[in-house]
Amino acid sequence: MARFNAWKTYLEGYSPCNFPDLVAAETSKPGLASVSTSLKESYNRLESFANEHCNNDVAAIFCTAWSLVLRAYTGQDTVCFGRATRNVNACRIDFTSDKSILRILETLETTCVENRQAPDVPVSQLSQGTGDFITSFFNTCVLSPNQQRAGQEIDSAGLEMFGIVIIFQVKENVASATIRYQTSLLQENQAISVMNAVGQAISEIINQKGQIDDISLLSAAEKSQIYSWNANLAHHPGYRVDELISERCQLNPSALAVSAWDGELSYKELEEASSRLAQRLTALGICPEVFVPVCFEKSRWTIVAMLGVMKAGGAFVLLDPSHPHKRLLDICNKVSAKLIVCSNQHAKLAATLAPFIVELGDNDAKRNGHTEVIQRSDALVTPGTALYSVFTSGSTGTPKGVVSEHSSFLAAMPAYIKSLGLNQESRVFQFASYAFDVTIFDTLMTLTVGGCVCVPSDTERSNDLANAIRHFRATHLSLTPTVARILDPQDFPTLQTLTLGGEKLVTSEFSKWVNHVRVVHLYGATECSMMSIQCITGTSSNLQINHNTGSACWVVDPGSHDRLQAIGAIGELMIEGEIVGRGYLDDAVQTSETFIQPPGWLRELRGNNCNKSVKIYKSGDLVRYAANGSLEFICRKNTQVKLRGQRIELGEVEHHLKLAFPRTRFVVAELVTTPDSSRPPMLMAFVRSEDDSSSDSITGGRGSTSTAIFAEPTDEFRSLVPATLSELQNCLPSYMVPSAIIPLAVIPLTGTDKVNRKLLRQLAAELPREQLERYQPTVRSYRTPITNAEKALQKYFGEVLSLPLEQVWADDNFFSLGGDSLTAMKLVSIARKDNYKLTVQNVFKSPELSDLANLIQDKKSEDDEKPGPFVLVDKKQDVIRAAAQQCHLPRRAIEDIYPCTSLQKGLISETMRDPSAFIARLELPLRSHIDISRLEQAWTAAAKANPILRTRMILSASHGLLQAVVRDNIPWTVSDNAECDDLVVAIGKPLVQLVLCRPAPKEQSQTKLILTMHHSIYDGYTLPLIIKQLRTAYEGGLLDPRPVSPFIRYLASLPNCANYWIPILKDLKTPAFPALPSKAYHPLPNSTAVYATPVSRPSAKQYTPNTVTLDTDSVVEDVLHRIQNVATEGIPYEQFGLSNISRLGECPAHACSFQTLLVMQPAAEWDTDDFLQIPKSDGNYRADATYAINFFCELEAERLEVTVLYDENVVHNLEMRQILVDFVEALRFIRQTPAGVVGDVLNVLSKSRKE
Repeated sequence: MARFNAWKTYLEGYSPCNFPDLVAAETSKPGLASVSTSLKESYNRLESFANEHCNNDVAAIFCTAWSLVLRAYTGQDTVCFGRATRNVNACRIDFTSDKSILRILETLETTCVENRQAPDVPVSQLSQGTGDFITSFFNTCVLSPNQQRAGQEIDSAGLEMFGIVIIFQVKENVASATIRYQTSLLQENQAISVMNAVGQAISEIINQKGQIDDISLLSAAEKSQIYSWNANLAHHPGYRVDELISERCQLNPSALAVSAWDGELSYKELEEASSRLAQRLTALGICPEVFVPVCFEKSRWTIVAMLGVMKAGGAFVLLDPSHPHKRLLDICNKVSAKLIVCSNQHAKLAATLAPFIVELGDNDAKRNGHTEVIQRSDALVTPGTALYSVFTSGSTGTPKGVVSEHSSFLAAMPAYIKSLGLNQESRVFQFASYAFDVTIFDTLMTLTVGGCVCVPSDTERSNDLANAIRHFRATHLSLTPTVARILDPQDFPTLQTLTLGGEKLVTSEFSKWVNHVRVVHLYGATECSMMSIQCITGTSSNLQINHNTGSACWVVDPGSHDRLQAIGAIGELMIEGEIVGRGYLDDAVQTSETFIQPPGWLRELRGNNCNKSVKIYKSGDLVRYAANGSLEFICRKNTQVKLRGQRIELGEVEHHLKLAFPRTRFVVAELVTTPDSSRPPMLMAFVRSEDDSSSDSITGGRGSTSTAIFAEPTDEFRSLVPATLSELQNCLPSYMVPSAIIPLAVIPLTGTDKVNRKLLRQLAAELPREQLERYQPTVRSYRTPITNAEKALQKYFGEVLSLPLEQVWADDNFFSLGGDSLTAMKLVSIARKDNYKLTVQNVFKSPELSDLANLIQDKKSEDDEKPGPFVLVDKKQDVIRAAAQQCHLPRRAIEDIYPCTSLQKGLISETMRDPSAFIARLELPLRSHIDISRLEQAWTAAAKANPILRTRMILSASHGLLQAVVRDNIPWTVSDNAECDDLVVAIGKPLVQLVLCRPAPKEQSQTKLILTMHHSIYDGYTLPLIIKQLRTAYEGGLLDPRPVSPFIRYLASLPNCANYWIPILKDLKTPAFPALPSKAYHPLPNSTAVYATPVSRPSAKQYTPNTVTLDTDSVVEDVLHRIQNVATEGIPYEQFGLSNISRLGECPAHACSFQTLLVMQPAAEWDTDDFLQIPKSDGNYRADATYAINFFCELEAERLEVTVLYDENVVHNLEMRQILVDFVEALRFIRQTPAGVVGDVLNVLSKSRKE
């Protein structure tokens, strides 16, 4: 094996060089075949050239020719193959370092001389073992006797292990070549193409082409064949997209154009609404070549906005509001946005992106009056006018905008409509995000044929996709293969066509669908309209790219588009035709590099039909021609990849990662896929710190194991990763944020000293899951799931992530295990089948299994375990009788009775003392389109689903204060006086009041709904939930019941709370701050500018005293952990209540006499859109403000809003202002310097006060 050990050293660091399998699996048959051809060059001429240039070695010419063919067919710049005479020698040619033909001939001869010094292994004696060793490096061999003479016979016995053997022979001065091949690799016509390329290469070599880049392997016959495949081009029809849609509106005005979760639009309504918008936009200066961003949640109004912008002559740019603000701002700056068309929901966001916004929503639908026809000059608005721009990932860190014109969209339309079977009966489900051009095709193609666009809500799209598709009775659906994988075709009886695209498609992705629906594979790029449409059958396995939308598909040399590739050779796909877009917005350099002028060979082929107006796009996709003219996708040429159908420019990820990760001088981002698909594809980053400047870390690293390449993450590295990922999430979409960051011990290089990206991908894919977790932002613990919910989620995690149960633990993070947004959708779907109520938002907000288990509820068991009526009180008949008497209702109207919580008792007691205490009054202006009758019915439905809204307080001789749920509607009165009577809280009286205030006929004010509620039946958490349920009921949806009795029973089961509170508070002697003027003084906060901690649960808000001991030498972070631990330990005891705690002794009573209230809560998510207008004012807090100082902190995604209500008789205005400044300064210090000590915080505050 000495020779083979020498080979191993010789080839180390280089990828195996195997001629590709070009035969489809279903037609592949094992066996051997051969094809022979005579070379154009005589043997004498070959020998003469060899004498002059390669030491009289004619075989060197043959080997060089074969190396050129291998390079073209494998796409590798360094090729390896066997050269057989008596022995088999390994030949390696590196085209990256040698560009001269003569230099390559010299290098080949030198290499072969060196190899001959190894021990001889005759070809005829090669064994199976040595054959396997050889073919692990290459699978082709060139056979020609050394110093061959005419008529010499060649023995090829022993070379059967090679997939291809090229045999050169000479007879009577005629040189010929034979390819002997395995029929599993090539078909006969493909073998002929290979031999044509070999013959062409030999002719080019001896005609003394100086450089490799000057050589073409394309014969005249193949060039003619390729041209015949691309002879016909489609032309645009000469009109605009909006004209076609308007024609449909005239032909069938009553037909349904849009069916969305938020309403429907007929073609007439769509035409009128879009024309009204166009009038507004025209008046605001929108005209041809002006780009208008459109910012909406999934909604029918998005489609109105798209069409309205087109009618005004502008080009729309769809924004996805879920993307980071910085990315949206970059896009708007790139298009020089002067205004944005947006929904009411996203008006606030839109206002930060452009100087002017145009809101569009239900108010627009209610407008009446004449709609003028938009008049535009055809000289200004033409088929060549910009239609839309879509932004994709950019290597410089900034998104790049692709501009498409009306003509490019319409050129692809006929083939698209025909292949998908679109017609007036089609109902096309709009699944794709607004950030991707599939949404545009789904929408505009459907409207041009008179079909209906079906628009689910964002919630339905993420959490309940299958039900949404069924609900809309969709006939056509466009998905990525990843999403299609989680759906079952049998669930969709109306579905006719499934369109798959965005990712490389394999048989397993569509095999389950083909017997149920028409499956269509789409291929295209954002830079051009859809260019390939292939209908898939059950026998399809080798999916091809067709050019059946009227485009021409040329395969050019990846290094230069001035050369066409031979049939079967790998090259870059270049697309010609009207379907090609205009270019990149405001980026002339990149446009000129990608959208090119016709090369010389194309001008030669097209003749007079080729001019500068011809549109040509270099796709960056590497492909090869099949024998029938279709194309096989190989991979991306550059660093662009696709993850779950979404295009990612790895350079953009690397750019932002370099900025975000401190002291990093080397960054590589790669998409890592395991060969057996044992885990989902993951975007990973590999980094090398600038702290290590050793030469090995820069130029070394040709090792091939993960232990040699990957470094162990240090504690410092681990601490930097979460902050880095958080920074990336602020500037990149979630799918572009790496799932893991791996530190490198060395930078692995190829044999040509380039970064070995392939090795990084391979080693990362081979990492055991346990090792991979060390590079992810969370530290894993190994706690076994205990509760039923945890065990259920363990099973679901394992199922959707393809993990055995023993590898899923209770504290595992779903995303750290390999989850993503799409597998989260699958998780939700599976959980709902078992009646677990779960949403994708739940998964993102609480990705740890144990946290998620605390959120989900088993709907079935919830109903089974709900306490029966009156089971939570003794002497049932007595309390029912008392409740009926005190509520002035018949006994049958009493639905249930149960104890009050400690908080409720305290709140009612305070209101009895002060009738205005703990009563909130919300004035809700009603939008003009609200139907008052439907609104009243919605309140009735909400009250039925929420017993707390029908709750009244009663007194029982045996139980004291109880709460009774009555079968009665919420009092609803109509008044023309906004100063209506206040809610009177009394025993047996309702605790909620609704008053509809209509303005007088001559008044300009809005109709208002005044909602007055006592704080004993709602809090800041539950009120938004009630309003959301109200909207659901208003829109005709069904409401899930929200009983209170399970929570009351839970309180009764709590442990002995006194034993917890007494030890904590027994020695407390601290004075209350601020001090009250007298013990009898009751604070009355009267100005706006805690230490008690509020506890918020549904219908269970509670206050508890919180004590913190501070030492000036304590580390801030340690104090934070201590406070968090105390709060966590106290959760089971927090419902004990202040009144009960104060009765435990003098010190506990003193602790409950605090005068500073700190309320911390997330900002209320009202989600009312265009339904109700929820006022934002400090009045929302006044019901809670019963202490001298009341801090209300609302946590939003990117800000903290602090409202302070205080009593001026206790705290002076100037003092309160300083307290607020100190509060903010302390927060800032804690956030920025968690490793500091408490004394440092005090020093900062002292310095601030002096300044």
